[in-house]
Amino acid sequence: MLVLIYFSNIYKLLITKISMNERTLIDILALQNRWWYGKDDFPFNKTHELKRSDYYFLAQKVLESKEAIVLCGPRGVGKSTVMFEIIKKLLGFNENQNQKKDPKRIFYVTFDDAGLKKFTLLELLTIYSKYILKENVSKLSKEIYVFFDEIQNVDEWGSQIKTIQDLQYPIKFFLSGSSSVAMLNESSKSARRIFKCSMYPLKFSDFLRFKINEDSFEKVLKNCAEIKSNFLKSFSTNDPGLLFDTFLGYYNLLKPWQTKIEIYFQEYIIKGGYPEFVNNDDYIEIASKLNQTFTLGFHKDLVLGKGIGDPKGMKDLIDYISSISSSETNLTSLMNNSGATTNTGMLKKYLYHLENSFLVNSSYKYSKGATKSRPNFKIYLTDIAIRNMLQGLLNEILLKESNQIGFVLETLVFDHFLRFFFKLSPGLRLNYWKNKKNQEVDIILPMNGKSIPIEVKNSDSPDIRDLKGILSFCQKNKVPGVVSCGKELSMNKNLVFIPHWLLILIC
Repeated sequence: MLVLIYFSNIYKLLITKISMNERTLIDILALQNRWWYGKDDFPFNKTHELKRSDYYFLAQKVLESKEAIVLCGPRGVGKSTVMFEIIKKLLGFNENQNQKKDPKRIFYVTFDDAGLKKFTLLELLTIYSKYILKENVSKLSKEIYVFFDEIQNVDEWGSQIKTIQDLQYPIKFFLSGSSSVAMLNESSKSARRIFKCSMYPLKFSDFLRFKINEDSFEKVLKNCAEIKSNFLKSFSTNDPGLLFDTFLGYYNLLKPWQTKIEIYFQEYIIKGGYPEFVNNDDYIEIASKLNQTFTLGFHKDLVLGKGIGDPKGMKDLIDYISSISSSETNLTSLMNNSGATTNTGMLKKYLYHLENSFLVNSSYKYSKGATKSRPNFKIYLTDIAIRNMLQGLLNEILLKESNQIGFVLETLVFDHFLRFFFKLSPGLRLNYWKNKKNQEVDIILPMNGKSIPIEVKNSDSPDIRDLKGILSFCQKNKVPGVVSCGKELSMNKNLVFIPHWLLILIC
């Protein structure tokens, strides 16, 4: 049925004289936008019944924002899936029918198709408007919704979007692309006209939603706003009692699913949150596919995209960072141990590219005042699945390696709170703390003049005598402290002990 409808409409279009290039383009666009010829021909297989939390935010943003939305993220995290889920919403499936849009006013293009690269974005819009909408693009009768997927494959796309937006056509843009420095550089060309978002592998809360899939569990997770608010308030008011009561209440709400949550948490710290692997228990297959995804991204986004002249040196650096993720280091140590380069400037360039590809993040020593220099920093390979794959530990052996699991747990907590605070203050950097006695706190979250200290321990019930660093910090800065641990939920002095899985569920 779809084929007949498709060719029938194509023949109608060809009554008008159009060039061979335009005919080819219309063929491609018709196949990518099947809903133009029948709403029920929408590719439902490209969506998921459950929605990750990013979807709700982005779907609303598409409807309300006057800016172009640019969604960046590593390969395989589900950017295209969210894009199709938003298109599905606009078409009125399972949503308020009063808000549905005309199917022909929803335009999707994926630039993975080499045949589209010969056209400028304005040419694509002009041909779509002329032959599909049968309107002049400069005189559109009402809004159109334009989804450009894999936009990083288009040269100078940032400048092109800016030019189109300057014409003030009633067009809402949603763009997605793999995370690369080139993607970010292009988006900066229309910085005042875009809203940049990042998408990563599923957070643990989203991972659980996909695994448990119960309405009552979903309701508990969705009503987390008060818990987040009390978490922040407990530090602004220096109230460890409020912090403990908040997590005790959350723990009680989640009690019916606790056994499942703890089992899934162990699974999550091995394979991470790539949507493709949520229901795949074959760690060998996951590691193989993840290696392919990583290698493709490394080659296209870094080697080709940024012209890295020494791919082996860059790869050696990534491998070394994965082995020490969450450890304190410095440029000299990275050069000596990774063999990436002997040039400080080149190493800084490599780290810049890795950080802007959302693969690596760093944390600097916490200080209220200015410091002359901060040669040391902590470094994280923030994607735990990639980290485990590179270390040959994307399997259950990881759970028996106490040193390795310690690296993973701190990396996981760091990554989740980085995301948590990004929504509150984009661009915020997390810190760590160390005093003259070499007493440390793993993670410091700066917050409106206050600081939230988090110490990550692998043990189920850490001994208070091993927590001198965070106790010292809390006393000095007059704030409660969080100890992320295996099982204990309790309060001792100014410290609140919280199981890892419970702590990151607020993020």
